[in-house]
Amino acid sequence: MKWYYVLSVFLLLFDQLTKHIVRTNLHLYQSIQLLPILAISYTTNTGIVFGWFRGRNEVFIVVVTIVLILLISAARDIVREFKTLGRIALCLIFSGGVGNLIDRIFFGEVVDFIDIQWNYKNIWPVFNFADSYVFIGIWMLVIKYIIGKFRR
Repeated sequence: MKWYYVLSVFLLLFDQLTKHIVRTNLHLYQSIQLLPILAISYTTNTGIVFGWFRGRNEVFIVVVTIVLILLISAARDIVREFKTLGRIALCLIFSGGVGNLIDRIFFGEVVDFIDIQWNYKNIWPVFNFADSYVFIGIWMLVIKYIIGKFRR
């Protein structure tokens, strides 16, 4: 089995496991302070990033599915352009997209719980590992693309 399939499955399972642990061990809106800069705060979201467009879960199921299909169809070109970094970025983006899609389909909302804070106060919208995967994967490609443009 190819390493990038294993990585994708691992990332997806880790995302789903952490969401399951939060869903089954915390009450909605319960928060557990870990550090002055980090808490586990159980929230849900039917919108997209930063909670925008709440209540449109069905639309996002369709949109995310289309984006994932387009991503799969572009994968060969992305890997050709970005090599191993492209594979890793695709694993991250795909795993994150599928992770949140699973939540939307089976629970009607996405579980968020990573709460970044400053002096015990929330400074960023609560998110999950799938969100992080997508964010990191996209920025890997963007930065590599920009660096590649300067080297040419």
